[in-house]
Amino acid sequence: LVVIEDNKKDAIKNLKRYSDIFTVVEVETKYPQGGEKQLIKAATGREVPSGGLPFQAGVVVANVGTCAQIAKSLSTGIPLVERVVTVTGKYLKSPKNLKAKIGTYFKDLIEECGGLTGGEIKKVVSGGPMMGFAVPSLEIPIVKGTSGILVFSDKEVLVQSPVNCTRCARCVDVCPMSLLPDLIADYAEQDKFDKAEKLGAMDCIECGACSYVCGSKRNIVQLIKLAKSEILKKRAKK
Repeated sequence: LVVIEDNKKDAIKNLKRYSDIFTVVEVETKYPQGGEKQLIKAATGREVPSGGLPFQAGVVVANVGTCAQIAKSLSTGIPLVERVVTVTGKYLKSPKNLKAKIGTYFKDLIEECGGLTGGEIKKVVSGGPMMGFAVPSLEIPIVKGTSGILVFSDKEVLVQSPVNCTRCARCVDVCPMSLLPDLIADYAEQDKFDKAEKLGAMDCIECGACSYVCGSKRNIVQLIKLAKSEILKKRAKK
């Protein structure tokens, strides 16, 4: 199956010409549709069991970049030595998609885009706006999993102080894994990681939707990440 979001009409039209080789499946355009478990459910109707892996649903998922690299490596013998990285930001002079060698520093790619039009670089995020993470330095090399670099100026970065949860359940409504993010975060904050595990903390895909909709500005996904880290440490000791 080749799975494509339904807003990419040209890709769907072109790939359907090869219907004798594979089946094109159109899925709804929504976040986080690209997650493995969400994609499997949308394309096949199968569900990956809690704590399980795609193969347990009889599926292997490979993104288009991986497939393209496999074809290139098999035909040329050249391993993965470069990848396309999106470098963008509101105040970046010339946002670009750059084909860069693995190991290139973030600062060099930002310089290639002309730097900022005004202000100073306050924060740089590796990855996308929802699942990316802030990096401590610009002298960090891109790796095979680096998809994007988001550059924020001092005019944009706003640190908001979280307040108490109001139990509005917005995070529950948007969770693609049908978890209770607010309660898992509460247990993580109280170092009650066993209870967080029982509520399915390890099934969290860290999409960031819960933190995005939180009216109390709580760091929900960060707390769940903490819980997952502590749960894995505990499992490693057994």
